[in-house]
Amino acid sequence: MKRNVWIAMITIVTVCCVIGGTFHHIFGHGTGFFGRGGIENMESGLEAFDTLRVDVNLMDVTVTAGERFDLSCEYAEGLEPVYEVKNGTLTIRQRTYWNQRWGVNNAHCSLILTIPEQTPMDVIDVHTALGSIQLEGIAASACELQSNMGNCTVKKCDFDKSDLMTNMGGITVSDTDLGDAEVDNDMGEIEIDDCTFASLDITAAMGGVSVDAAQTLDRYDMELGADLGSIHVNGHSEGTQYHQSGDAGKLSVSTNMGSIQVSY
Repeated sequence: MKRNVWIAMITIVTVCCVIGGTFHHIFGHGTGFFGRGGIENMESGLEAFDTLRVDVNLMDVTVTAGERFDLSCEYAEGLEPVYEVKNGTLTIRQRTYWNQRWGVNNAHCSLILTIPEQTPMDVIDVHTALGSIQLEGIAASACELQSNMGNCTVKKCDFDKSDLMTNMGGITVSDTDLGDAEVDNDMGEIEIDDCTFASLDITAAMGGVSVDAAQTLDRYDMELGADLGSIHVNGHSEGTQYHQSGDAGKLSVSTNMGSIQVSY
């Protein structure tokens, strides 16, 4: 009973922090939920770069492989992106405004960034306060994705090191080499499907975790724990705690409220 009360308190605090943080990022920087004007479109070719840094308030961000370096965006007035390529680094931020008119929300911003196929990146670093993040067909030495409120989707990517985090939203990774990886989610499901990794550390406060490895984990060190949930490894029930010793790599999964499924 004490553990259930403790988990419930953590859940309440987490929800309050997420909501408070989101409002701070949005309203504190003057974006607001009250739109003005219509929807604008922009598209531009870019100089070559090997480092991407995105730090925005309200934006869906998609990074995908294509024929050339290119940026396109659809946005409501006042939410247009500000970008610059300098010394091999593309930096993207966002113009914001404080609109004191009360009315129906027209806030919308969706950005698509294209990188030539088979172009290795040094760093991919994308942070959004409100918005989803999607990567497809991208290779990078280091990748960090963080969304306060939104989904995180990664497909057919290749990283030496990766760090994926959402406060409220789902994390889905498929057909990807995560390298040495950390995956954290406060509220939402985590699904790792047909992926490889050297080490993988997953923490979920509220939500289930599914790991389908595209490699054998027979010689991996595994530590799985579900406070309020069940654990299944290759279809076999393992209660709420599971440990396996090994030296080929490491898999650690911890959930407060949610079940764990591992297959390989």
